[in-house]
Amino acid sequence: MRTGALIATCAVLAATACSAPAADAGSVPPKPTTWSTGVWSTACEYDTDAVPELSGLAPSVRHKGVLWAINDSGNDPVLYAIDASDCRIKGRHTLTSPNTDWEALASGRNAAGQPVLWVGDIGDNLAARSSVAVLEVPEPDLGVTSGSALIHRYTYPGGPRDAEALMADRDGSHLFVIAKSASGPMYRIQVTTKKVRARKLTTTVPFATDAASSNRGYAIRDYVAITGYRAPIPGSRIGRSSPPLLRQSEALAFSRLGDWLYTASEGDARLLRAPVR
Repeated sequence: MRTGALIATCAVLAATACSAPAADAGSVPPKPTTWSTGVWSTACEYDTDAVPELSGLAPSVRHKGVLWAINDSGNDPVLYAIDASDCRIKGRHTLTSPNTDWEALASGRNAAGQPVLWVGDIGDNLAARSSVAVLEVPEPDLGVTSGSALIHRYTYPGGPRDAEALMADRDGSHLFVIAKSASGPMYRIQVTTKKVRARKLTTTVPFATDAASSNRGYAIRDYVAITGYRAPIPGSRIGRSSPPLLRQSEALAFSRLGDWLYTASEGDARLLRAPVR
């Protein structure tokens, strides 16, 4: 998403850390008590001609060492498989669904246990869309492929929201979307029922530009830093990491095993990574 208030937003975020989400009553306390990363470095540089407006990253469930990536609105509805070690493009999967405003990407297994990618067509700069959607895509083979997606269309209680952050829970029954605003409400999206429902949680995370979950917990990106949280979603904040500043940091992903964290930006070819502690 383009944001004219990027500098002001960064100043706010630098001065105050994101507010800690409060876990829903009855959630099981997770094992991790602290969270941090090691030193950030450039893993490789990706092809900005193919991916000029990177807006989402997610680890492959099927293909070791691969990250899937998407472009923002105005680009073709293509999922790119990128080798996380050297940034070579190893696959291009074209969807029949349009890229209205793709802003986030998550991966995992759906309720049936199948490896899938969830494409967050959730951008809404003007808060004018009558509904938004998450596209559920069976994880493709590598190479040049095409296919369709199961469309989970929904609305927010209280009206339209612009969002760029999407996560999935472990069993694929719920997705979590964070609105990109000063109040930053989080929504639980139930995708296993015929009618998709969005429930507003008490959690607030200001100016979230992306989010990622793993078997160790989850993390939320803003323009300045990355905050780590306990699982299950929503959990309490347990740490923070500050990668090198990027032009427009809107992509975040764990590795498949959760031992590395990746972040990237549109207009900047660097794929940054750091070990998770």
